[in-house]
Order: sequence, then structure tokens, then C-alpha cells
Amino acid sequence: MEVTLPANQGTLSYRIATEDDRQLLLDLREECGWGKEKINAYLGNPDRPFCIFYLDKHTVVGMGGWIIHNPNDLEAANREKGSVYISSLFIRHAYQRKSIGTKAMDLLERTCEDEFGAKIITLDTTAYHVTIDEDDFRIEHPDIRGRSIAFYERRGYKEYREPKPTFPQASFPDSDRLLTAVFMSKPATTLSQ
Repeated sequence: MEVTLPANQGTLSYRIATEDDRQLLLDLREECGWGKEKINAYLGNPDRPFCIFYLDKHTVVGMGGWIIHNPNDLEAANREKGSVYISSLFIRHAYQRKSIGTKAMDLLERTCEDEFGAKIITLDTTAYHVTIDEDDFRIEHPDIRGRSIAFYERRGYKEYREPKPTFPQASFPDSDRLLTAVFMSKPATTLSQ
């Protein structure tokens, strides 16, 4: 599946990641700044496929994924209910602010519906604005909404449960520290075309 990018930037496509892509996915998560543990825990799990995004079929520009069924959170990902969770979206820094993230979401959402039969699409993102200090420590600013929330709202997503600490961000002396997530969903019938 592919989509054309605006202003003659080329086409964006993806392929499902395999075990051979483990290091590439880990490198992308390293650039992203978090989530490496997801790759090691779930790569190869058919209920949690990852994908790699390509510009013009040869340049790696990012990654994403889906959770088709999660017995630990059936509200977010439930095969029987038809809810599919979009996971791990990251576009490389050099390719951000070029509509690639928007088109990547188009592909992820379309796949939710066309390949996985989604009736509801769910996701999470940081609830608050996060900055990174000189020690690579992430600091939440609870007085400022997370920067991706408005992007998802424009796509029709709405909060469906209360925000809660979710994203691992271990730091000294708090090895169990979690950043706050906001949980959003939308009906598959409102997908962007």
C-alpha cells in the first residue's frame, strides 16, 4: 500500500517488519528516544506487527505498528470487538514537518480497516508537553498539552479514558518512572481518504 506525498515529494509505502529488521527498528527507537523495549518484546508477534515506512520504496523514513489484540487491554485492542491500536509511530527527525507523518497515519489507519477489520481505532500519545534536558532526561510540563494531541484531534480522535502514567522513562533515582499518556479513539468510518 502506498500514498503520494504533496508537492512532488514522492510516494510513501510500508512493509511489515521481520526479525531481520530488529536492529533497524531498535535504531529507529533510539532516534525516537524511547520504546526500544517494545521491539524486543513483540517483534514477530502476529498480534503486534511493526512496519517500516519508505520514501520512494528505498529510503527508510520511519516506523509504525498495530496491536490487533491485547488481552491486557481489551478496550484498546480487541479482535472480537473490532478495535485496533496504532502503535510506535515515529518519523525520522530529518523527515518531520514534511507531511510524511500525516501520510503514515493514513496508511496505518487504512490498514486497520482494510487488513484488520477495525471498527474502532485507538492510540495513545504523551498527555503533556515533554522537553529533554542536557542529561537526556524527559521532563513533563502538565500545564501544556502534548504536542501530538491536536494532530490526532484533527483526524477525528477523541479521548476515551482518563490519562495515566504509562510510558517508561526510568531515571535516577526513580527506575519505575512513567510519563503520562492520553488515550484516544475514533470510529473507523471516519478515516481520512
